[in-house]
Amino acid sequence: MRQGEQMKIRLPADLKAFVAGQAERYGNSQNAEIVRAVRERMERTLATTGVQFGDQAPAAAHEAARKGDPVTHG
Repeated sequence: MRQGEQMKIRLPADLKAFVAGQAERYGNSQNAEIVRAVRERMERTLATTGVQFGDQAPAAAHEAARKGDPVTHG
């Protein structure tokens, strides 16, 4: 049984080849590799900005952190 939301994405050829290669190398599906990559990015964002999924303005906080501005919460 599948869980989660579905979405279609378009990848440039080089990214598609990379995902396919990683999936083959680690014995995962291409979907699993994309999920892993997005989760890693999500964890890095949380670690650097403190922004968690579901916060009201994660894009604004992420941009502030990227520029070196203080990130406020609440």
